[in-house]
Amino acid sequence: MHRIVREFARFSALSFLIFGLIPLAFPAEGQPDMKLIEKGKKISLTVAGIGCAGCHGLYGEGDAGIGPYTRGVDLSKIKDAIRGIDQMRTLLGGKLDAQDIEAVAAYYSWLGQLQLVKTLVKRDRFIPDTVDIYPGTAVQLAIKNSSQFPRKFAGPDENTAEFEVPGSSAHDFVWRAPETEGTYTLRCVDCVVKGQQLTISVRKSAKRYPVPATKLPTLVAKAAPPQQPPSTAVADKRVIEYGRELFLHAGEVGCTACHGPYAEGDIGIGPYNRGFSERAIRDALKTVDAMAFLREKLTDVQISQVAAYYNWLGGLQLVKTQLVGGRFFPDSLAVRPGARIQLAVVNRNQTPVEVAGEEKMGIPGMKIAGHDYADSEWTAPNAEGSFTMRCMNCALTGGRLIIKVTKTAKAYTSPVQIK
Repeated sequence: MHRIVREFARFSALSFLIFGLIPLAFPAEGQPDMKLIEKGKKISLTVAGIGCAGCHGLYGEGDAGIGPYTRGVDLSKIKDAIRGIDQMRTLLGGKLDAQDIEAVAAYYSWLGQLQLVKTLVKRDRFIPDTVDIYPGTAVQLAIKNSSQFPRKFAGPDENTAEFEVPGSSAHDFVWRAPETEGTYTLRCVDCVVKGQQLTISVRKSAKRYPVPATKLPTLVAKAAPPQQPPSTAVADKRVIEYGRELFLHAGEVGCTACHGPYAEGDIGIGPYNRGFSERAIRDALKTVDAMAFLREKLTDVQISQVAAYYNWLGGLQLVKTQLVGGRFFPDSLAVRPGARIQLAVVNRNQTPVEVAGEEKMGIPGMKIAGHDYADSEWTAPNAEGSFTMRCMNCALTGGRLIIKVTKTAKAYTSPVQIK
């Protein structure tokens, strides 16, 4: 189990498309220039081969640990960031002229006028399947299709044309909620499981969406899970490997579609479950409606294999970094001597990369496809020191990840097993 490299469900930023762009409630003298906004959208998805979306999220919603929320950010803030943030200056230097920056600012300012609502369609079910919207709110409604097959959707009203979302892709559109209260539905037209829909309740009791100020909001970190001393149980490596394959592929979408590629959880969809016990998994299969599709897909033996994999994950400290245009984010990590690490690298670039650690680390090189993930298990030495990983074929050279093994690093303990 020295190395885990896997294919993750593709979610290409280039599949992102805004259609039905609607003028919003700007003052007469400040009507949005939709051509400029379209230009800014294109730049945000493609500049430097990864787009602004590579760090700030497909919808400008931010990506914890890399890029902050940028919906509603104005021109001056974007200029300041390009000039003042080393990583942005290195990545974007010379690639954007004044007109390009103005277009990106127009696009992000326009996004700030829209309330972002995201839903995941998994096994033909919407997660979440209900949302409350204040009357009159302009909404950017984003649908991610986690199935490998295309799906057609209709709604939420007769003014929205039917559309298709390719497999493992995302699509979004703008919809303005009516001024009067009511209930509207976004339906899957050709899903195998019939009657599935996203219910949109337009009501005055819903939280009103505040148009963001130009100030960048502070990202809120995920709450740390409860912890207890590590388990001493060690499963057969073959059982763990079988469990990993089921974690990735069971029911076509795997556990990853809701719980994240490393079982670290996905806010609003699936919880953190590294270290979960077999009993907790069996209870969830029996009682959680969103997991009903797996009840007939997994045998008793396979459930035990998945549990063995989760238990093994709980014994490893997950350390993640992301590679953006030849630079690591974060580019420095600290771990305790002797710590067992699952070192995960996310390739935000469109092209494949090869990442390698220095020889004394004993980690083989990772070849990572564009917009994909890879990871290795590594045990930090008992003595303090620094170790380096580099991208061997990135266009921007000089980027490196420094792993500091130090006694001052925060100690990792396995998450509590829910009994």
